[in-house]
Amino acid sequence: MITETMPESSAEPETEGDQTRPRRWRLLAIGLVAVLLVGGGTSAALGWWPGQKADVRAGTTLVTAEGMAARYGIDVNLIGLTAAGGLVEFRYQVVDPDKADRMIHDEKLLPIVVVEDTGATMVISRPHHASEITLGGTYFFLFANAHNAIHAGSKLTLVMGDSRIEHIVAQQ
Repeated sequence: MITETMPESSAEPETEGDQTRPRRWRLLAIGLVAVLLVGGGTSAALGWWPGQKADVRAGTTLVTAEGMAARYGIDVNLIGLTAAGGLVEFRYQVVDPDKADRMIHDEKLLPIVVVEDTGATMVISRPHHASEITLGGTYFFLFANAHNAIHAGSKLTLVMGDSRIEHIVAQQ
């Protein structure tokens, strides 16, 4: 009986050097992320991350309360906590019914509140249902205080359309 041996394969088995190459890249990537996060580059590192939203204050014009009234027909009376801190009330008085009517029906002009020290953003998802806005009438929006982001005394920025008012103090 004749036995033949199979010729050895010309392909060499993977060596440890070949297996470490992907590990090196992984370690390098992990190290780079760690340096960015620890080195104070958190906002720079996360700015490109999917799901991170741009700051709604960017590209807006800082106005006074009088400037907001001239643009949108409302005088902001209060941003405060209610319902044991679970809701935020945005209360305003109408000084120009035509401008105010446009503000409450155009979703691009709905009020957005930003907590200045944390950047937490509270957005009103839909306008309220005021049948007719009258000059001098007082109206309000209620929205959830998501993650208990706003506290009594928090400094807030109100953004509406292309305008913003800064340093509004949240009331209790």
